[in-house]
Amino acid sequence: MREARRLWSRASALAVLASSLAVGGSIARAEVPTMRLASHLGHARASVVMPHPLADPEGRIPLLVRVPIGRDPRAWGLLPIAEDLGALHLAPSAIDAFAAVHPELTVSVAPPRRTQLDFASENWTHASAFREATGLDGQGVVVGILDTGVDAMHPDFRDANGKSRIAWLLRREPPLGRHPELEARYGCNDPAQSPCAVYSAADLDELIEKGGAPSDRNGHGTHVAGIAAGNGGVLASTSPRHVGVAPRATLVVAAPSSSGFSDPDILNAARFIFDRADELGMPAVVNASLGSEFGPHDGTSELERGLAAMVGDDHPGRAIVVAAGNDGALYRGEDGGGPFGVYTEVSVSAFGVTRVPIVNPGAKGTTSGAGFVWITFDPDDRVAVALEGPADASIRFVEPGDDVGYSDDELRAGVINDQRGAGRIPEGSRGAIVSWSGQWPADASIAVLLRGEGHARMWVSTTGGAGYGNGLGLSFARARKSGTIAVPATHPELIAVGCSVNRRAWPMVEGGVAVIADLTLDDVCSFSAAGPNANGAMKPDLLAPGMNVVSSMSRDVDPRTTDADIFAAPVCPAGTSYCYVSDETHAVTSGTSMSAPHVAGAIALLLQKDPSLTQRKLLDLLQSSVARPTGAAPFQVAAGPGRLDLRGTLERIDGRALPEVASAATSWFNLSADYLRPDASQPVRGVVELRSADGQLVGSVAEGSLDLVVRGARIAEPLTRIAPGLWRFAVAGEPGTSGTTARIEVRYRGESLGARSLPVATDPWAADGRLQAAGGCAVMRAEVPGQADRALVIVALVGLAIGRRSRRS
Repeated sequence: MREARRLWSRASALAVLASSLAVGGSIARAEVPTMRLASHLGHARASVVMPHPLADPEGRIPLLVRVPIGRDPRAWGLLPIAEDLGALHLAPSAIDAFAAVHPELTVSVAPPRRTQLDFASENWTHASAFREATGLDGQGVVVGILDTGVDAMHPDFRDANGKSRIAWLLRREPPLGRHPELEARYGCNDPAQSPCAVYSAADLDELIEKGGAPSDRNGHGTHVAGIAAGNGGVLASTSPRHVGVAPRATLVVAAPSSSGFSDPDILNAARFIFDRADELGMPAVVNASLGSEFGPHDGTSELERGLAAMVGDDHPGRAIVVAAGNDGALYRGEDGGGPFGVYTEVSVSAFGVTRVPIVNPGAKGTTSGAGFVWITFDPDDRVAVALEGPADASIRFVEPGDDVGYSDDELRAGVINDQRGAGRIPEGSRGAIVSWSGQWPADASIAVLLRGEGHARMWVSTTGGAGYGNGLGLSFARARKSGTIAVPATHPELIAVGCSVNRRAWPMVEGGVAVIADLTLDDVCSFSAAGPNANGAMKPDLLAPGMNVVSSMSRDVDPRTTDADIFAAPVCPAGTSYCYVSDETHAVTSGTSMSAPHVAGAIALLLQKDPSLTQRKLLDLLQSSVARPTGAAPFQVAAGPGRLDLRGTLERIDGRALPEVASAATSWFNLSADYLRPDASQPVRGVVELRSADGQLVGSVAEGSLDLVVRGARIAEPLTRIAPGLWRFAVAGEPGTSGTTARIEVRYRGESLGARSLPVATDPWAADGRLQAAGGCAVMRAEVPGQADRALVIVALVGLAIGRRSRRS
């Protein structure tokens, strides 16, 4: 048995999240548990030495600090990075002291965000036809790439004279002193911030001549930049083939990391891009193909609020596009277990304890890493939260407003339940955070226990060896595809892009063509995350090509000369070894990371046409002109309104008269969710796309010709015209109607655009008719006093068919 373990309550929630996730350490003294615990972060038994799961490469914890409105963050020694937000990187041992000295500040932490790569085609986006018809190519617009970096030597980012198209580059490395004022502005030489160096276009040209310009050791950012704004290599070819959407745009690249991205660094990078664009006098669109499951998923996280504050009606000529996420895939075991995934939801009944198992299918031996479960509750819920395992790391029920931590030689854990004020749960949200870190048996029983009354939406995320590798990675034992949109894509004012399948064959550098025959073209990618967000907003905002996209390959990740795996294929056609390499400078990969820059490039073209467009106007313009995916689309909640189609956008901006007669046969509608809760405050939102008989956008229709017919529910928001071709509405379930079915139909001149039947239920599992378990959560009898930490057994899962969970964009 391990050494005696100790529980503590009413500790600093920030310290519980930051401190409880370090590995092992000697036992905490009762009088100052969290301070003593923090002094042992990253230190445990001699045989167990792991970095802090929230630490940056320098071993510090990146913090976002919200200051009182109107105050300058620099008054507290912070780096200003967004409206009323500052950044600070502190050693774990200094966090408690900072929070104690500054109780007026709201401090938040989060695990690193990752690129959205899952390990396009002109025929689908019609980008080149749009450029030819309009003469728009992105010139005079900044395309900002917030990513792992860019290969500045790559021909796609140089003009015909060999000069760099990258106006500015911020890169995580020691500052070079080339631009000391800028390096000071972005905290590059501040020991309390992340180190960084700033390069101008002139610097890059000088280094290109010497053959030593900065590269991209990860390769993700280079591939993303090529999709949005690569010119296909005009330096090397007079007829370039792989051309990005906005090939003459000006690039500004911010690479705050080559792997995991902290929230402060993401915001500082976005600030750098917009600032540089302002100095250049250009409108700008930032592409951020990154995210994670950690957060409330309702738009209230500090990261999302900080990004959203940089765009909007007060910031014309600015836009932010984010990847929707790649955790929409569900996995089943050969024995029928699962579906396994990162999201579940459950109703919590007053008549018992709800147990939500967390498993790592297929894992063997020991797991070393960290697990995080974020739980979002409804506004009036009151739910106590407990952790069972892994191993002995159990925490009794923690009531709302409290927090509890745990520590032993191998594990640390914490439960923070609905606390606010010092970075626990964001203002405007209700929820809890359950976390653990260290080493535990891979087959250990782990579960979150819920007691009280309410509705829990739950996301599991990981760092280290708790993710994909040894098994599928930590997953809910019974998961849902809907609700898997990543943070920050869940913010309603950020443009979230999902993935569509638009290529199943490509030329290989070794000769011949690689073909994936079992893909259905114009379908939603199986891994693409699905909406809605936790408040019911429709996500993703639109789809774009993301499967098997050919784009720029950094010289540092060519699988023919390096051991990098971003373009290394596990299986290739006979006679080939590098089938994901399309030519000497381009390669193939997939993910919503590849989808987002298609939209960012499209926005650059629109900003060239009208630099005064706002984020909302840009989104309305793109959503009103989407195409309807023609694939199977089994998960409509992953499709949003439709797929990016610049041919339709051209109809909106070229001044032509739009038809005013629609066709039910070519029009469609979609809903944000696949079931309806019996709660008037939880509506399901709908979008209607009206097209003429020949597929053109419909400018307007005669009054009374478009009808919304709802049975078994009520209309919460009537049909409202947003833009040509685009209408929106919302429906809500009535209290007391659980177990029934609502029917929603849209009609044009009496002809149906289709009808949807939505079950009305307290949670999706009840909607499916499976009332015994909810979200993989067994409902047990009420807890016997004094036995909250009793062992509960989970049936071993064997013979699993493990799919490759996305660990890339």
